[in-house]
Amino acid sequence: MHSFQSQRVPALDGIRGIAMILVLIHHQLIPLSLNGGFLGVDLFFVLSGFLITGLLLKEFKATNSISLMNFYARRALRLAPAFLIYLIAALILTYKQHPEEFAREIKLVGLSLVYLTNWRMALGWDYSLDPTAIIWSLSIEEQFYLVWPPLLFLLLSCRVKYSHIGVALGLIVVAVAIHRATLWTNGAELNRMYYGTDTRADALFVGCLCAFVAQHRLPAKLESTLRMLGLVAVGFLVYLISTVSFTGQFLYRGGYTLVALATGLLIWSVNDSEHSWLAPLLTFYPFRWFGLISYSLYLWHWLLLRNVSFYYVAGKWDSWAKFVAAVTIAASSFYLIEKRINNLKSRFSYSTPRIQPDAKKQLPLVGPFVQPSEQNT
Repeated sequence: MHSFQSQRVPALDGIRGIAMILVLIHHQLIPLSLNGGFLGVDLFFVLSGFLITGLLLKEFKATNSISLMNFYARRALRLAPAFLIYLIAALILTYKQHPEEFAREIKLVGLSLVYLTNWRMALGWDYSLDPTAIIWSLSIEEQFYLVWPPLLFLLLSCRVKYSHIGVALGLIVVAVAIHRATLWTNGAELNRMYYGTDTRADALFVGCLCAFVAQHRLPAKLESTLRMLGLVAVGFLVYLISTVSFTGQFLYRGGYTLVALATGLLIWSVNDSEHSWLAPLLTFYPFRWFGLISYSLYLWHWLLLRNVSFYYVAGKWDSWAKFVAAVTIAASSFYLIEKRINNLKSRFSYSTPRIQPDAKKQLPLVGPFVQPSEQNT
C-alpha cells in the first residue's frame, strides 16, 4: 500500500506559502504595496495542476490504472472539513450582522457547495464580495478536478504517448490564451475574463504539462539551460508582481499565460531539490509553514477581512490584528482538524500488484517507486 503522507517536496510548500503571502498583501491584510499580489492565485493554479497530474501519473505507472473513486475520496477528505466549517461560520456571521441578507447568503453558499462561485461572478449572477466570493478560485480547481483525472485516465488507458499528450496540453494552453485575448479585443467585461474557468485554465494545464516534463530525464545541456531560465523566470515574476496592473491589457493579451509558464518553470526547477539553486530559499521555514496552512488561511482571511473589525481594540493596527487572527484560526484548523483527517487518506491509497518471483525477471528495472505526498495539494 502506497501512502500519501510521505516524501514531501519542501520547496513546493515554500512556493505555496509565498503565493499565500502575496494574496494577503493584495487584500491588504499585510499592509504593504504590491500591485500584482493577486498573481499569487496563478501560482496556486499551476502548482495544483502539477501536483495532481504527478500523483495520477505515478499511480498509473505503479498499478496500470487510476482509481477515480479513491482520488475523489482523498480530495473530499483534504478539502471538505475546513470548507464546511468556513461556510457555517459565514452563515452565522451573516445572520448576526446582516439578517436581511441571510436568505441570499444561503443561495450563495449553495452555489459554493457545487463550486459555481466563479461563474456567478463571471456571468454577473451576483457580484457581491460576500464571504463565499473567495471560493471562486477553489471552484475553478474543482471543475478542473472533475474533468482532468478521468480524461487523463482515458488517454493513458488508450496508450496515448506522453509526448502526444504533452503537445495536446501545449495546444490547450495556447487556445486558452487566444480565447482570452479575443474576449478582451471584443470588449468582454473584466469579471468575465478574470473569473471564467475557460479563461483561467491555461495556468492549470501549464502545471499538467510541467508534470509530464518532470517524468523524463532531459539531456544535460537542456536541463542546465532550463534551470538557468528558472532564475530568469523568478526575476520576471518578481517584476510583474511589483508592477503589473489588475486591469492592464498585458495580462489578458498573453500575460497570464507567460506568468503560468514562468511559474511552471520555477516549479519544475525546484521539484528536484538536490539540483536546484532556488530550493534553499523556498525551503525557508516561514514560507513552508504558510504553505502548510495556506488552504484554511485563504478562506479565513477573507471572512475576517470582510466581516470583522478590531479597530476599537487595535486602532491603526486593525489589519495586522486581522492577520494574526486569521493565521491563528488557520493554524488551529490545520493542526486540530485537517491534519488529523488527512491521515484517513491512507485508506484510499492504492496497492501495487504483487509480482511473482518468476515474473520479476521479465520486467525492466526502472528504479524504486516513491509516492509524493498529496498533502502538498
